[in-house]
Amino acid sequence: MKRNRFLIGFTVLLVFLMAVGCTKGNSGTQPSTAPAHDPVTLTVYLQAAVSDDDFKLLFSDPVAKKYPYITLQAVRPATNSKLSDLVAAGNAPDLITAPDADLLGLSKQGILNDMSPLLKQYNVDLNRFDPAPLAAVTSDKGEVWGLPYGMEFNALYYNKDLFDKFGIKYPGDGMTWDDAIALAKKFTTDGNGVQYHGLDVISSNLMSFPFGLSSADGKTNKASINNDQWKQVFELTKQIQTIPGNEPATPENTTSKAVLSFLKDQNIAMMVSPDPIKYFTPDMSWNNWDIAQYPSYKDKPNVSGKVDSHVLTISKGSKHTDEAMKVLQVVTSDEVQLLSVRKTARVSPLKNTEMQKEFGADMPVLKGKNIQGIFKSKVVAPPVYSAYESDAHAIEKQAFQDYLAGKVDVNTALKQAEDGINKMLATKAAQN
Repeated sequence: MKRNRFLIGFTVLLVFLMAVGCTKGNSGTQPSTAPAHDPVTLTVYLQAAVSDDDFKLLFSDPVAKKYPYITLQAVRPATNSKLSDLVAAGNAPDLITAPDADLLGLSKQGILNDMSPLLKQYNVDLNRFDPAPLAAVTSDKGEVWGLPYGMEFNALYYNKDLFDKFGIKYPGDGMTWDDAIALAKKFTTDGNGVQYHGLDVISSNLMSFPFGLSSADGKTNKASINNDQWKQVFELTKQIQTIPGNEPATPENTTSKAVLSFLKDQNIAMMVSPDPIKYFTPDMSWNNWDIAQYPSYKDKPNVSGKVDSHVLTISKGSKHTDEAMKVLQVVTSDEVQLLSVRKTARVSPLKNTEMQKEFGADMPVLKGKNIQGIFKSKVVAPPVYSAYESDAHAIEKQAFQDYLAGKVDVNTALKQAEDGINKMLATKAAQN
């Protein structure tokens, strides 16, 4: 009997000691099965701008939550940290955020690799993405340069106070440019001598987006501006910008200047702009504005522009490809994309229809606005951009300004732009 009591007591003690040992070895109630990883810090070069708050929300926090051993460090473009300088010095970042228009140039500089083998290796399902933004990151040879994580969009924004002041019905969805111009002409000087602008379209370049145009062709490395579509863009933009009282304040008009004028001066009745919502902050004292569908060209109904996406890609110089792929998968996951559309008003490149329904849901400034007007238009696939598209755009801009000022007719403006762009491309080719 004593021997049995001894065995029972010993057994109980052994079980207790084993339980204590397990408890000391694991902080949770279940044994950890996660493999150990050495901490790693990945640098992310923000060629496509991302605010500090959005970087934390959409990049560093979600990655740290799923992979605690991965830390992301943002690197912003500056005089002493240009991407080409970093690469030349052997300090290439691990990841790059870039506008899709920059991808060909980055690949030609040897900064990017075709990611197709990696995407296949990590079982990335490209069918989750909408075909248009996916086409924007894919070369004509089938090379995939990265994954889109957000898209800008075009819409019409209008000042309800001014429409009420002039007794004009608010703009609705489904307008053509002719409809928008007819409305714009109704806004004139008020009794106090204040000139109101009926419609700000910002630039001829933005007006070209629904045709999917570029100023230089990335396939042929030649100018692609002297054609009927660019002529239509030039003529329509001039028609709008020469409405009496609607002339642009300066030829250097930009999206930020137009949006800030719309919000602060409140003298613009209607404005078309790519994604200005980042300027619409919760502390704005004035909020009596709304959204309508982007006006259409008659021959491009319900088209608001071309794909204008921001892309996350892995630098060729990264020594942490495995961890970088994990970051791409987290940022383009349904969970993070839902955060993005709800809290930052980025259009998601995913096919998931929930993304449109939830757009701006956590942004008080968008409460009660005609959000779904944005999604009544579609975007077209972008052209194959030249690595020197920004240089070509500068030449196009000057040609339009000469035409707007009456220095040349539209055909001469386009021919001069074509000659200037071809000369610039030849010079760039000779330098390389």
